[in-house]
Amino acid sequence: MRGCASDGLCHSCRMLARPCVQRKFSWTPELDGILRRSYTHAKSRAELSASITDLQHRCGFTRNVILGRAVQLGLSFSNRRGWTDAEVSVLRTYAGRATPKALATKLNRTHSSVKAKLKDLSLSARIRKGYTQDDLRQLLGVSTKSIKDWLAWGWLRMVQKRIPEASVIKFLRLHSEQYHLGRVDQAWFKGLMFPAFNSAERKDDGPRRTSHRVAPSTAELQKAYGISESGPGVDVA
Repeated sequence: MRGCASDGLCHSCRMLARPCVQRKFSWTPELDGILRRSYTHAKSRAELSASITDLQHRCGFTRNVILGRAVQLGLSFSNRRGWTDAEVSVLRTYAGRATPKALATKLNRTHSSVKAKLKDLSLSARIRKGYTQDDLRQLLGVSTKSIKDWLAWGWLRMVQKRIPEASVIKFLRLHSEQYHLGRVDQAWFKGLMFPAFNSAERKDDGPRRTSHRVAPSTAELQKAYGISESGPGVDVA
């Protein structure tokens, strides 16, 4: 009369039907063999789970006991495939040029697998062509709102969720009143606006006579581009 509609048991009867936590589970060679075959022959985790459920119904052991026995026997399930030299070569070639998602599609692998392998190879997954909004925010020392406003006003343009370098250079030349040279990344700015700044690389092959070019100072750059220290339109965020 007091039983639950689902199983016909009252609370007291249901508690009595629970397995005893003090019970000693006796594993036989037959049960160990069934457990080994379940892990060996399973082609997916769903198939392995069904095999463990079948074993659970057959022997009456709890699932935790069965999984614990698998650990004791050194059994584990893994359907991961190894990385070939050709796949690693693709990663080395396109890392930084294609997104991890695109690489995963190309290699028929999961996104997590590609990211893990890139990390294992010490390769950066960051696209180096163009800039993200956060990249420009940090390089120019401005607020996120300023970047969004410049995009909305058409002063910067987005191509595949990135801002091309040509668009950034055009903005820097035409809208110099919008940023403050004291806050920008000086090395990045000089290398972008004056390509010769980073064109010659020094080699450690002994002393030689070179012509030293003095990089323009912040004051000189401000004068050249008509930027005042606190003129109108300067982003102070």
